[in-house]
This record gives sequence, C-alpha cells and structure tokens, in this order.
Amino acid sequence: MDLEAREIEVLNIIVQAYIDYATPVGSRHVAKKSTLKLSPASMRNIMTDLTEKGYLTQPHTSAGRIPTQKAFRLFVNSMLEPIALSDKNRESIKNVLVQTDLDFSELLETTSKLISSQVSQVGMALAPQTKLARWHQLDFSLVRPGLAVAILVFHGGIVQNKLITLDEKITADDLKKYSNYLNDTFKGQTFLEVRLNLIKEMKEARDQFNALYIKALSLIQTAFSEKENREIYVDGTLYVFNQIDQHDLSSMRELLEFLEQRSDLLELLDKVSESSGLLISFGNEFYGPKLENWTLISTPYQVKGETMGMIGTLGPINMNYSKVVPLVDYIAKMLTDVLDARF
Repeated sequence: MDLEAREIEVLNIIVQAYIDYATPVGSRHVAKKSTLKLSPASMRNIMTDLTEKGYLTQPHTSAGRIPTQKAFRLFVNSMLEPIALSDKNRESIKNVLVQTDLDFSELLETTSKLISSQVSQVGMALAPQTKLARWHQLDFSLVRPGLAVAILVFHGGIVQNKLITLDEKITADDLKKYSNYLNDTFKGQTFLEVRLNLIKEMKEARDQFNALYIKALSLIQTAFSEKENREIYVDGTLYVFNQIDQHDLSSMRELLEFLEQRSDLLELLDKVSESSGLLISFGNEFYGPKLENWTLISTPYQVKGETMGMIGTLGPINMNYSKVVPLVDYIAKMLTDVLDARF
C-alpha cells in the first residue's frame, strides 16, 4: 500500500461521507471528523496527495473531492466494518425462505425479491447449471397410451419435466420398471455425468440384449438431452432510478441495458459464481467504464457442499457496504440451509 496512516484515515472519512451524502467532500468536513487535529488547509494538502495517487477526483476547482474506484477497492478490502444483522432481521429473512410450498424456481425468484427489498437495489439469483446438478429421483407418469411425462428431481429441489411419446404398448408398470432401473443406475450422479455415461450404458444394454435397459435409456435420452436454458432472476430494477441525484442518466441507461442483455449478465454471473466466497466487483472491473459508477456484490449458494449458482445485488458504487455485504452473505447462507434441508 502506498499510503501513510494519516492518508488512510482521511480517505476513510471521505469514502464514508460520500456513501452517506453522495456529494463531493470538502476539507472542512474531513478536518472536523478526523482525529489528526489538522486545519482544513492541511487537510487539503493531504487530499491533493491522495488525488495525485489516484484515490480522489475533484469535479470542479472549488468543489470537494470524490473517491475513485481505487479508493473504494481499498475501502472494501481493508477498511470495511460490516454491521451485524439484528435477530429480528435474521428471523424475517429465514421466514421468507423456509416456505415449504415453494418449488426451486419460486425459491430463487423469492430470493431475488428478498435481496432487492432488503437493500433497496437490484437483486439477482442465478439458477444452477442443470449439468452440474445431482440426480435425485426420476419418475414416469403415463398420461395416456403413447404419451407420458418424465419428471426428474435433482438435489436441492430442482425439477425438470417433459412430455415424451411412447410405444402405445408400454404400460404404467413398464414405466415404473424403467424409472427404478434409471434411479439405481444414475442416482447421485451429476446430469453431465449421466449424459456422458448414457452412450456407455446403451452399448452395454445392447450387448446384453436387454430390451428393458435399452427402452429405459432411450426414454431418458429423449427427455433430457436438449440444450439447457439457464434462468436468471432479476428484481428491483426500478431502484436504479432512486439514484437519479447521484449518477447521470447515461450511466443509468447503461446499467439498464446491461441488465437487459441477458447473455452478458449470464456470462458475468457465471464467472463470479465460481468464487468460493463473497465478491465485491466494480463496474470497471467486470464491464468497463460504462458501468464505473456501479458495484456488484455476489456470493455463491450451495447444495450438499457443491456450488450451484449465485445470488447478489447490483447498486451504486457508494452503496452502504457495511449493511449490504452482511445481508447478501446471510441470505446466501439461509438459501443453502433451505436447499440442504430438502434432501
């Protein structure tokens, strides 16, 4: 770090003030808040040094200073003091997520809404890649002769279902035998492993002239071999407009366009979901100058110790990190607990 102790104190005061008021911070405010007992003129000298080092900018000659992304990176890495959640807040979050009647998609949608409402920013939840989810239970249900629905449940409550056509001679008892065989063969494997093993299993079944195995494997191959469409749940985009006094309209437009470009958003969330813990990513770092005024806070959620997706929030760079970071972290932990409890 290229800063002296007094420069770190001054920078911390300026960042905190900018978080609180979203306006340039003057030397008088810094002198009043500081323990250094220096005059505003002396503070201006320190602030000038910080500006030259890239931690502050001065929008106008007579205005105060604004912290740069470099300053916020230093702040979140070494100065941030999270505010512990109250017992009441923890309980309210838990009550929202433990609703047993929610299926997996509804749970993730509820999570994105919960994040948004808790932090008054955009809330997001990324669904797992199906190929990485572990097989829990498969059932076939005969709708009518020649038509059945295949229902595949993964660990954590992820459900896929699809109508499949059959030989009209196949009965409900036949379907039960098929599902029993497939569950015995593939239970506990990731769907990626299932797809890779299908060809091997099909060959062995043909070598054994086992019609039951061949039919069962053909059904699962037909039902779940299509390209997956990974879901992203986004809520609270209207909160972007609450930043109207803090950022110009072009910056807001860039953020809204980014949220609409789901391919870019998915690529970003996929990348951050690979992290083993909470990440704070600034717009310049993950997208470029167009989003330099925005920050993504994200953290993965798990099922049985395996990372499945991520949740997070996207908000202004001067968000209240001390409040937002522990909220996002706790919601992810609660979501993991809920999913673990299902199986």
